[in-house]
Order: sequence, then structure tokens, then C-alpha cells
Amino acid sequence: MPLPRLVRHLSRILAIVAVAACTTEPAPLPPMEHSLSAGAPDGQIEPALAATILTVPTYERSGEATHPDVVHFPARWRGFEYWMAFTPYPAGREIHENPSIAVSQNGTDWRVPPGGRNPVFRRPMERDAYNSDPDLSYEPVTDRLMMVFRQVRRGFNQVRITWSSDGVKWTRPRLIFQRPNHGMISPTVAVGPDGRPRVWYVDAGPNKCRQRVTRVMTQRGEPQALLAGEFERGWTSPNEADLVQPGYLIWHLDVIYVPEKREYWALYPAYRQGDCGARDLFFATSPDGITWHSFAAPLLRHEGQAWTRATLYRGSLLYDQARDVVRVFLSGSDRGPRWHLGYVEFPYPTLLQRLNVPSELAPVVQRHDRGNDIVDDR
Repeated sequence: MPLPRLVRHLSRILAIVAVAACTTEPAPLPPMEHSLSAGAPDGQIEPALAATILTVPTYERSGEATHPDVVHFPARWRGFEYWMAFTPYPAGREIHENPSIAVSQNGTDWRVPPGGRNPVFRRPMERDAYNSDPDLSYEPVTDRLMMVFRQVRRGFNQVRITWSSDGVKWTRPRLIFQRPNHGMISPTVAVGPDGRPRVWYVDAGPNKCRQRVTRVMTQRGEPQALLAGEFERGWTSPNEADLVQPGYLIWHLDVIYVPEKREYWALYPAYRQGDCGARDLFFATSPDGITWHSFAAPLLRHEGQAWTRATLYRGSLLYDQARDVVRVFLSGSDRGPRWHLGYVEFPYPTLLQRLNVPSELAPVVQRHDRGNDIVDDR
């Protein structure tokens, strides 16, 4: 059932802060602007806070961005609570899709970190080469940010790793994985309770969109595999993860480990085979990162907001233990295409209750104008 209007209004001004590591009282979240969703469309979970556009500066000044990944520091890291990796994506032009960094004190207002300059890395100068798919995390042993991202060049997907002790200066990227196009899309890394890292990614194979079949792959690393940053060393062989969305093909994904729940969470857009232009955003859980439980109902449908009318894309998950809320930073595009970043949150108990009772969720009849579809053959 939709939340009462008063509750929806109050939820936009309530405090958003940190999880257990925080030792101070929560600070209020400034009012969010551009709220475009008064309620959830049929077949979509009702959020606690309506999906909201975020304004993030991009180095080529378009303001269009995609593929966010956010790390939250309740006690701040180098002066900021939130650090985000993302890529500009003006009108879907991959030539500008270079890893960039932004910071925020409240998750709403974003800026380039002091002394920083975007992009962090420019694309290779070879013909048809480009960067994409940054994934950001924090490494507590060395007190550094870690970013992995994908380069497409010379017929390969190359995954590189880089480190920063201040979020401004980054080490020279080191190649750690390589697959033929497009066998390693949207790599995402998380460290589990055993201290060993695991990487997940989408193997989309060599086919174009209409003939494509995707599968989620995973590899487990030795405890020092990420710190060593050596090519294909310290990792198991690729194995297919038991992460599927029945009736859909999974695209770019984010995975985190949530110690308070003792489980992994995955967030990913997915689309019906042969219908590459429109993607809804789904959620899944796992006790071990290998065996996954997905849900028939999406968290968000692309029809839910005008600014995601063409597609929802890769998002980033956070968990607020104090409020038991799932926080989602998302990306999507309207029919322009014009790409935006956004934010939405869901109360976790309500989310699970609704996801587990798909009969309560009426299906949405999808109506697509093929001339306006966004087809991703990358």
C-alpha cells in the first residue's frame, strides 16, 4: 500500500546517517529536490523516499552520468562522509565514460574533492577503446580507497585496479583480469566475513544485443589478492554464480557484503531477451556469494520516473542499520537519451515482505517505442 502523504513528506526530511560505527548523533539530511514519484507504479515496491535526481558535476560539463558506486564513512574519511565513483555519459557517448570521483557530506550535494580533478583516468587513445564500469570500495588495512574499472581495447575487456590514500592521487592502474569482448562487464568486488575477496561480473559473450545471453560469473581470491594486484594471480578459476532473474538477462551489477544481515546483496538491471532497451532494477540476497535468492518483482521499474523512462542502469547499495533501510544510488536515462544519477530508499522489512509475496504485485504491461530504445552492445 502507498505510504500516507504525511509519512512520505516527513521521510524526505528525516535524518540519514550512519551505521554502527558512528559515535555521534545523526545529522539531518537536507530536503531533496526534483522528486518525481508520488507513488509506486503497479508491480514496483513502494519506496520510503521517492526516487530523486542527484546533480553531480562532470568534467565535460554535461551533468549526465551513469554507473555510480558509493562508499559511506559515518565518521568521515579525508573530510567527507560519502565518496562516489561514476562515469559521465552524455547522450550515451562512451568516449566520455572515464572514471570520475565525487564527494558529499549528506549524499545529496556532490562536488569534486578538494585538489581533485576528473577524470581520474582518461580513455586509451587507440581507436574504439574506452573506459567504463568503476567499482569503489575501502580497504581498512591500508586505509585506502580501491577502484576497479573496465577498459575495452584490442578486442578485450581488461579489468584494472588502482588505489588512493586521499581520493585525489591514484596509483597507476594495474591489469588484473582480461577476457575477450565482452566477457567481463561491470566487475564488482566485496570482502566477505572470512576476509577473502570475491569478484562478480557479467559474461555477455561476443554476440550483439538481440542474440546475447548473459551469465553472472564469480571468482574467489586469496586474502592478499587485491593488495598484490597481479594479473590473474591469487584467484580461483571463474565459476558461474547461481544468480539468475527468471525471464530476464542480468546486466551491470553491484554486490556488497552486509555484516549486520550476514549476507551478500546484489543490485542489477535486467531486461527481457531481445528487448535490450528497457531495463528494470532487481535485488537478490545470498548467504555465501554463490547461491542467490532473487525475487520476481523489481525494486524499480523504468516506467516509474520520467527521467528513467528509457532504462534503469547500474546502481549502488548501502545499508543503514540504525533505520533498517536499504539505500540505493541509481542511474538511468529518459528517451533523450539524457542520463542521470538518483537516490531512493526502502524500509528493509517492508521490502522483503513485498518481494516475497509477488501475487500482491500487479504486472506492468510494457509498451516500448522501438525507435527510442537504448541498445547497449558494449
